Amino acid sequence: MAKRQSCISLSLVLLRFTMTMLASMLLCALLWLGVLTQLQRTGIIYHGSVSNQQAEKMLAEKPDAFQTPNSDFLPAYGWFDPKGKVLESNASKKELRLLTNVLQQNTNDIHFYRYTYPDGTTLMLHWYYRREFVNPLLRRSLPPFEYLWWAILGIFWVLCLLLNTLWLGRRLKEKLKLFSQVSRKIGARELDFPLPHAGIREFDQALQAMDNMRQELSRSLSAQWTAQQERESEIAALTHDLKTPLTLIGGNAELLLEEDLPPNSRKMAETIGSANDRAIWYVTSLLEVSKGAEEPFVSSSLPQLFEELCRSAEALAVSRGIALRTEHHLKGTANLQKDRLLRAFLNVVLNAVEHTPPGKAVFLEGLETKNSWQIRVSDEGSGFSKGALAHATERLWRDDTSRSANSHHGLGLWFAAQVIKAHAGTLNLSNTPSGGMVTISFSSVSK
Repeated sequence: MAKRQSCISLSLVLLRFTMTMLASMLLCALLWLGVLTQLQRTGIIYHGSVSNQQAEKMLAEKPDAFQTPNSDFLPAYGWFDPKGKVLESNASKKELRLLTNVLQQNTNDIHFYRYTYPDGTTLMLHWYYRREFVNPLLRRSLPPFEYLWWAILGIFWVLCLLLNTLWLGRRLKEKLKLFSQVSRKIGARELDFPLPHAGIREFDQALQAMDNMRQELSRSLSAQWTAQQERESEIAALTHDLKTPLTLIGGNAELLLEEDLPPNSRKMAETIGSANDRAIWYVTSLLEVSKGAEEPFVSSSLPQLFEELCRSAEALAVSRGIALRTEHHLKGTANLQKDRLLRAFLNVVLNAVEHTPPGKAVFLEGLETKNSWQIRVSDEGSGFSKGALAHATERLWRDDTSRSANSHHGLGLWFAAQVIKAHAGTLNLSNTPSGGMVTISFSSVSK
């Protein structure tokens, strides 16, 4: 037995995914800090404390008069007259409203500076601890640098999460494909294949369970095949053995017919011979089926098919004391398995005969339309029950109290339905005022 490949647990796969994701996010953060430091060293951005330093420097010498700062001045300022009117400012409208409110109220917020000049005017400064662009044009046209920088870090973290998730999803998807491959092969009964290896312990355990199911299915199918072969051999032997007594019956019937018999006795001998021929025909067909032989479809005359059906059906009806009424308007030919179809029709007729009281009649009709033809069998019996209308063509169905008989085994109409289905036809059960009716329809006719 081949040595099993190594595998890891699913929890370890998820742990490795988590560690890889955290490591990649940490690497992004380190790169982010490194680039940030380099931007400060090269003078592209100010350090976060520069705004406070500029505000303290502006007021450090306690100036006597206000001087407008240059464009590199980072804090927001507002210069107000004694009545609170704005004389000069570099702040936005929102920031200016904030400076005005703080001017009117006393606050201990360390981010605000208040300075009153000797002339009574007041300067309000608001500084932020955040990195800013050194270039004034960039400060005016872009959001604060620090906001952008944190947004960039967040985007990279999201990318790390997305890429790692895609990697994990792709790997698990490849492993899950193994299950669909195994399921597809088992469903198609392709049972001779090596068990794939997923490399993840839980997945391999599930695959092993599917492999156990595959082995059990293989053993079950082998047992079924062996039993079927034995059953077919027994059927073949039995049908072969049945031909001997049937041949004796047929030979004796022929000898009787050579004698000078009364009309009634001759009629009975002819019926025995006809029934024996039909039994031999059935046994021969059963032997062919047990050997795997299948009757080919050949072009057959519909009028001739109906006449053969009538001859066989008449023998069945006479033996039960039932009158057979026949009528047909069939023409042309159709591509059929003639022998199988005749057996199917006779099963339908036999079903009607079995459920018709002696002295009554069974009606056999052959109908033809432009592109179809029908065989219709009706009787003067008790009709089909509701259960029979729904289930009589099912295999081994016998729960038909209104049309029950000791010889009924639930196979006649089922066999007929299977043969008719193989000919792309339909079998329909219905009731008439006088009894039951079976309508068999086909769609193909060759003129």
